[in-house]
Amino acid sequence: MIERLRNIEPVDLTTFTNKLKEEIVARVSDKIPHLESSLAVAELTVVLHYLLNTPEDLLIWDVGHQGYVHKALTGRLEALATQRTKDGISGFLKRDESPYDFFGAGHASTSLSVLTGACIADAASGRERKRVAVIGDGSMTGGQSFEALNHLATLAGDAVVILNDNDGSIDPTVGALHESNRYNSYVQSLGWEYSYLAEGNDVLALLESLKTVIDRGGKQVLHIRTTKPILSKIKSYQPGTTFQWWAAEQMRSILKSNDRVRVFSPAMFASSGFGPLRAEFPEQFIDTGINEPHTVTAAAGMAAAGGRAWVHIYSTFLQRAMDQVIHDIALQNLPVIFLVDRAGLVGADGPTHHGVFDAGFLADVPNATVWNPRNGDELQAMMAEAFSIQDSLEGPLFIRYPKAKTACGTAEKFEPKKWISRQGSNSLFLSTGALSSFVASGVFDHLHVGQVKPLPQDLAEILKGYTNVLVLEEGLGTGGFFGAVASLVADKDLEVKLVKRKISDEFTNHGNRHELLKELGLLP
Repeated sequence: MIERLRNIEPVDLTTFTNKLKEEIVARVSDKIPHLESSLAVAELTVVLHYLLNTPEDLLIWDVGHQGYVHKALTGRLEALATQRTKDGISGFLKRDESPYDFFGAGHASTSLSVLTGACIADAASGRERKRVAVIGDGSMTGGQSFEALNHLATLAGDAVVILNDNDGSIDPTVGALHESNRYNSYVQSLGWEYSYLAEGNDVLALLESLKTVIDRGGKQVLHIRTTKPILSKIKSYQPGTTFQWWAAEQMRSILKSNDRVRVFSPAMFASSGFGPLRAEFPEQFIDTGINEPHTVTAAAGMAAAGGRAWVHIYSTFLQRAMDQVIHDIALQNLPVIFLVDRAGLVGADGPTHHGVFDAGFLADVPNATVWNPRNGDELQAMMAEAFSIQDSLEGPLFIRYPKAKTACGTAEKFEPKKWISRQGSNSLFLSTGALSSFVASGVFDHLHVGQVKPLPQDLAEILKGYTNVLVLEEGLGTGGFFGAVASLVADKDLEVKLVKRKISDEFTNHGNRHELLKELGLLP
């Protein structure tokens, strides 16, 4: 399709683009995620591939949410119907999927750093080619984008940055840079030339503007305004069906009881089911934009000042702020409570979004407490308990829960070791979190442990009664729950054979969450 595109006349580009959008919608209309952002840049994507000699010339996308048109143009139109499903193509850009996908990213504000590295590599090899990076207004607020702009401006060679401004990310864009609309003075202060195009969805206007900035050379920022079609509304969850619904309901109760509580999040409220709650309590929700390190340290500052700080964040994005968790919160014994959403396998978003690393990270953080609820009722009990003890906490408390449906339980007050099912066996299923709900009553005893750091004080005594213990955890590596149990067994010199069921030491592809759990052997 690329060659066909490059052989048509400019006057026909609009018709080509509109037809392509229709074909994409026909194939992915049942898979709403990322379709809006892709359609918003359809014209931009067509013009970029029309002007650039990709993949020889570099086209770098930030995050990749807007990649459907790019994928269609580069030989994957028919495959779009399979995206975000097991064994289908990725919903993001992926280097091993196509030579046109120069860089795959699932986290924001990376494209300008990638552009910087590519410029350095080309300078070292003497390679001459065009280099263009696309970044959204939400990603532009990220600290990494500033770092890259600041650095790249000092390097030799041409580079073009396209700021795709559609007035939104997952949540609406926030911050002074966006609200003041002073992108011109911002980028010019860093040594970049600035151009603006209000008609970012006009193919011919884009063609003229892009050709001008590319031909001009040097360091160029082209700021375009685009319109994102409205295909979906604020995310909400059916009552009682998901961990997200249970979390929102309990947070409503907490906010009603104490107006000192503030909930920080890096642009994640709408997608997590907190959108309606935010509208109900606007003063108590702090959207920091896509700035995870800042989010965590701002919460630390509030806690240091005596405030009640909560942080709502996806597991995959918590990875970006682990330094702040360690040095700004845990080291200083600050009582910040984290709701770690999307812990474990997330399904369709795949390896860039699976929340399988934080369990291992957090296991090694001194002063941290980590809880994993098995169902919605226990999640609410944990949140209520966390709220009641927050003023006495000496360090952060993390409540981790998956993007998944959940049945209700019977929890009224959270206990570190919630319950044990005894069958008179010398073998024990030892589980934590949502996987505990999959362990059916049978020939083996079963213990669900809701608190994995620190482990319940009487766990060693319980384990003494068993010969074989199978540890079930939705996590990766040797740390986390299994690592803690293994250390306990070694420290107490217990004669127990441990068997682990964890995610293997490799990246897990996208697919239905239940399918992935079964494939990885995590369903008992």
